[in-house]
Amino acid sequence: MEWVIIGVLAVAVLILISIYRRSLRESRGLANLVHLILLDSKVYETQSKGLVDLVRRTDAKNAFELSGKVYLATCELGERLSSNTLGTAGLLWKLKTGPT
Repeated sequence: MEWVIIGVLAVAVLILISIYRRSLRESRGLANLVHLILLDSKVYETQSKGLVDLVRRTDAKNAFELSGKVYLATCELGERLSSNTLGTAGLLWKLKTGPT
């Protein structure tokens, strides 16, 4: 009986670690997205147009449902951008070392 409890606890710990790592990856991706939008006007224009298009084509019954769908789409975009840390770091470094 003890081994079953230990096994269940071990699986629970692995699931929590997996959720935590995914959360960190999404958070990093969303931070990269914010940095890219703030630092690059072309990215800002593209993402702004994309948001407008997304909102207009999304089938939602009310504002709450629309905001939930937009939130999920933004999280997915952030997850895709989580691997773009080097590009974001490059833009930040260019801002620091560029002309004032």
